[in-house]
Amino acid sequence: MMRGSLPTRAGSIRSWLCLVFLVAAYFAFDPAADAIYRPLAHVFGWHMIADRLMGLPPYALLMVVRLGLDLVVVFGVHAILVRRLNGFPLTGPRMASRTLLGFATGLLVMAGAILLIIETGHATVRLAQQSAAASLVSGSGWLFFDFVGAMGEELYGRVAVLLVAERLFGRKGAILVSGLMFSVVHLGNPGVSWIWLLRIFLQGALLAYAVYRTGSFWWATGYHTGWNWASAPLFGAAGSGYLDRGHLLDFTPHGSGLITGGVVGPEGSVFAFVAVLCAFGLLTVTTSRSPQKRRPAR
Repeated sequence: MMRGSLPTRAGSIRSWLCLVFLVAAYFAFDPAADAIYRPLAHVFGWHMIADRLMGLPPYALLMVVRLGLDLVVVFGVHAILVRRLNGFPLTGPRMASRTLLGFATGLLVMAGAILLIIETGHATVRLAQQSAAASLVSGSGWLFFDFVGAMGEELYGRVAVLLVAERLFGRKGAILVSGLMFSVVHLGNPGVSWIWLLRIFLQGALLAYAVYRTGSFWWATGYHTGWNWASAPLFGAAGSGYLDRGHLLDFTPHGSGLITGGVVGPEGSVFAFVAVLCAFGLLTVTTSRSPQKRRPAR
């Protein structure tokens, strides 16, 4: 009996060590990112926000820095848990197609929510005043670095957090923890409201469920990218409280913040809840459940 209980005990110790590591990483993350980002941005004379708009070059730099730090966290979790990097949830079946499917889903449901805001008379939209070449450059640039940013957030929230939470609370508990953590990391965004944080929680839980359903974090990364790109770079609406420079359309909201989302943008709209529900439906219809072998505690 003692011999059979030793792996479980060792696994439990590693799980709690990982939890301590994640908590420490959470509090150290932003200071570390700032310490790397700010000197580099100063060299180039970049400012993240200018004339109330977020610029692509400083955003790109910050996303690359944060991705690097998120990778460090993921490597640390795998090392403590003695897990292979080449396996769930980093790799899985049909990763490229899952990413594209997730992207299409996120883009579709977020665009649908914005179109509902427009259709109900709570916003107008028109083409932004820039050349086709400028639109192509800015649109593709925002798309690529939104992907980089989404990958970083998913590495932390749907790989590192999910692995540790599953060992401590099981899969259902891990989905809830991942959703809660997704809300926590967005507390510092402009215009935070309870309705937006609730939607963020549901979105985080959806993305965590998608990891288990599809066998990897790539659908979630694609979805996160499509959702973010649709709101700010494509429609020119606020994305998580930020407006992007070089957006393709000009979105002008007016009326109730419950419909428009207020300062945080369409992500805070009641229609965003409909979007998350539709995304869940599309996920279940367009993907099959990936069989996951439960890894014994070590």
